[in-house]
Amino acid sequence: MTAIKAVAAVSWEAPAPADLHASPPAGDGFARLLQTGLGEVNASVRAAETAMNNLAAGKPVQLHEVMIDLEQARLSVQMFVQVRNRLVESFLDLTRMQM
Repeated sequence: MTAIKAVAAVSWEAPAPADLHASPPAGDGFARLLQTGLGEVNASVRAAETAMNNLAAGKPVQLHEVMIDLEQARLSVQMFVQVRNRLVESFLDLTRMQM
């Protein structure tokens, strides 16, 4: 008999639906993460451009430091493009998905 009482005690009501018009949870969102990443990539590219311009102007700059800055900027841009490609691919997969 105790098993029947345990089953009877379970509520069979569906939970209330989530409020669709509620504001999103506070905190850093995905858009903020992308903006921060893009800002870092932009800073890396600007640093490489500055180093390259200083080298071209004849200022005392080490060639290996300029090459390191350029390579770091190239890799940052390449990684961000790959992230963008994955996001676009995921979005297209979602739009093709049948409901």
